[in-house]
Amino acid sequence: MSLPTNHFAPKNAAERYSKGRPYFHHNTILHIKDHLKLDDKLEEALDIACGTGLSTQALLYIASKVYGTDTSEEMLKWALEPKKISYALAPAEKQPFDSNTFDLITVCSGVHWFDIDKFLIESNRLLKSKGWLVLYDNFFISEMLGVEAFGAWYPEVYLRKFPAPKRNNTYEWTNNHLAGFNYQLEKEDEFKNPITYTLDELILYLTTQSNITTMVEQGNLSYDEVELWLHQELTPFFNGIEKHTINYGNWIKYLKKLN
Repeated sequence: MSLPTNHFAPKNAAERYSKGRPYFHHNTILHIKDHLKLDDKLEEALDIACGTGLSTQALLYIASKVYGTDTSEEMLKWALEPKKISYALAPAEKQPFDSNTFDLITVCSGVHWFDIDKFLIESNRLLKSKGWLVLYDNFFISEMLGVEAFGAWYPEVYLRKFPAPKRNNTYEWTNNHLAGFNYQLEKEDEFKNPITYTLDELILYLTTQSNITTMVEQGNLSYDEVELWLHQELTPFFNGIEKHTINYGNWIKYLKKLN
């Protein structure tokens, strides 16, 4: 499939992303630490499609040297922990590192934007023998605790107004296929991450989604217009309540380099 536009490259999108994306990543890192049975820190880990570094800073918990790369220069301007993490501008399919460098490579909520075949070849080059490629996603499932109607609003109203841009969600993650890239899928996890939002925080989060950034960058709407619409739509769900908890879905795929 043809690669999509980088929906997170614009300055406004990057700034909103840095302020509006929830930090759930440490919970995911704990799952990774448990599955990899890490008693000590790994020597080197790389986070690809790192964005503003939320997923990258979480790696500091399990790795001594941490690196992050992204294709958006604007995102990297907001990257967290720049004194502890080495960041670089690079596409997922062509990384600026020597072969056999990393014990672990992670990708959070980004692999669906890649040319996945080329990425698997490149990540396999970068990993040490028996190294790990861990892919994970934290995705919006519109599950607002105690407010059942919100679960219908999101697909029936929001996604109709702001449809998701094309992404690669149909890749064949089978071991028969992955063996051709020198990988084995060892395990998959699924769980939920609860995030608590005020009305304004939820509005800000939604304006970081590629659904909205794409519409704005195409000139169809301004962020002010989007925020006004979201405020009108979401206010009834809060109905005087200061904060709501929303569950996000989370999956993890653990791919091990065969040799």
